[in-house]
Amino acid sequence: MKRAMVSGKFEEVIYARLEAGEDLLPALWDICKQNNVKTGILLNATGNMSKLRLMRISNEPRKDNWGVDFVEIPGPLQMTMTGLIGVGWVPDEALRTPPPEFSRHYADTGFGSAGFDGHEDPYFKVNITAMGVSGTAVCGHLLQGSPIGSVNWNGGAAVPSHFTVAIAKVSGCILRATYDKTGYYHELVPA
Repeated sequence: MKRAMVSGKFEEVIYARLEAGEDLLPALWDICKQNNVKTGILLNATGNMSKLRLMRISNEPRKDNWGVDFVEIPGPLQMTMTGLIGVGWVPDEALRTPPPEFSRHYADTGFGSAGFDGHEDPYFKVNITAMGVSGTAVCGHLLQGSPIGSVNWNGGAAVPSHFTVAIAKVSGCILRATYDKTGYYHELVPA
């Protein structure tokens, strides 16, 4: 089968510690902006969350919900995640205002539920698995509104957080999360 493919090389691995209360997805966008990561891999992230918002396959797929549900799970939650990093791409200026389906009655910014804020902004396709104190695990795509949990039992942060992410910066190719008149898809482009 013929597939769209491009190749790139790991340029560097960036480790970043995040602090209690930070919203995880915007923090990841910020790390990529600070380190000029246009394409890469979220190798891993581990830590705890005080709340988790995610998008998962719907139990009742319908045309009006695009086959996905947006879920909010209260913490504390222990989590791990991996994912792809690219750039949001909306080539048609007329489409740069996201349709309401991208926010689903929550304060997601831009195309946040699709993993990016706006045209040429960092993009994340993150699969997150988390487990709460009940022992029930959930898995889905990370959304905005997912704050990192506090370090100590009483919510204090007298010691630095142990919540750490590892991001591999890739050169030689670009992963575009493209939204255009045909829909939403990944585009692979040589750099």
